[in-house]
Amino acid sequence: MEMSKIKLMTREDKLSKLDDVFSPTAPIEKRDLFYGRIQQFNDLYSALNQRGAHAVLYGDRGVGKTSLANMAVTIFPDVVASKVTCNRTEDFKALWEKALKKIRFFSNKRGLGFTAEAKQEAVQLDFFLPEKDDLDSTDIEHIFENLDSSLLIIFDEFDSITKEETKTRMADTIKALSDNVPNVTILIVGIGDSVINLLGEHPSLERCLIQIQMPRMSDGELEEIIDNGLKKLELEIIKNVKDKIIEYSSGFPHYTHAICKSAAQYAINSNSNTISLEHFTYAVKRSIQTTAQSLRSSYQKAIITSKGPSHFEEVLAACALSDLDDYDCFTNGGTLLHFKGKKKSKTDMTTKDLRYYLDALCKEEKGNILEKIGQGSNIRYKFMNPIMRAFIRLKIYDKRIEANKVFPLLEE
Repeated sequence: MEMSKIKLMTREDKLSKLDDVFSPTAPIEKRDLFYGRIQQFNDLYSALNQRGAHAVLYGDRGVGKTSLANMAVTIFPDVVASKVTCNRTEDFKALWEKALKKIRFFSNKRGLGFTAEAKQEAVQLDFFLPEKDDLDSTDIEHIFENLDSSLLIIFDEFDSITKEETKTRMADTIKALSDNVPNVTILIVGIGDSVINLLGEHPSLERCLIQIQMPRMSDGELEEIIDNGLKKLELEIIKNVKDKIIEYSSGFPHYTHAICKSAAQYAINSNSNTISLEHFTYAVKRSIQTTAQSLRSSYQKAIITSKGPSHFEEVLAACALSDLDDYDCFTNGGTLLHFKGKKKSKTDMTTKDLRYYLDALCKEEKGNILEKIGQGSNIRYKFMNPIMRAFIRLKIYDKRIEANKVFPLLEE
């Protein structure tokens, strides 16, 4: 018997599928394109199965929080989910109106007459909101108390909420639902270092709130994105090129998707089935060009000066290359090491000189690129936006390729 031939994807097939496989500009919405984050899913599943438990998912910008929230809407069996995206103009009432409008249930409505058949009628939960200007936790509790279904209600980008009153009412609602409506789980999602950043200080929530930190992706998780994505496109990749994608992604899946998409597109258009260093180099340049305008503007603001030559660009590069502690901080001394390499520097950068640059980068006129932490000899620095560090590392690679070196002042 003759074996059936395997049909390979055409160039057009690959290009048409590229946007689905690698998605740098939008959160992942399809389960078969989402990888990693097993521990975070387990923690959320634990919240759904614990009586009266709720959850907060927090972490840096760009680590995939919204993608995980999207998966949570569909991945858990026997759970009705509603996900809304918050914005700074909304108050407590507006948030719940949006959330409840997405939840429908069906009730039987019998027609007139003894023999009339019952008909199913769809009803949205926001229909049961009281008609008044302000809502409180009691109003929300009353809507859910007669429902038997397990509900998951997700408030994404909750960090955009600036009104303390809204945060307090949400905290009160979580506490009330925890005590009286155990089949409803609230998931708060947002950028922050801790739960306090999102909801404020509410000691009464500690018992019912499962805190889920979303760290940057591990090398293994980033490798999973690369391998599975390229497999769907029937492409291969050179091992050291894959290692470079992982290195320069710096734990952010956004950059993994962005670099892989551009590299794959270049390879496909070149009729190559293997992503090489040439494709990676092109992808780095494209990733720099397509990085958010706010990030590029902040970087330009930091390095440009009207007072003649300066070393802000080199100092930022040294910061991006410095080793980080467990809190993503680096020291003055650790940064100075990048000016004290084996090759002779073209400047005598002293500790005092470097401190001037680092302190300047913490100020508004330089875009608040860095944040100073601690005092005296314990002073450390960190990037206000961790993605900036990844962006600068990409620029370092691009400069190395263009000039065959990083910077005159920095050790390669």
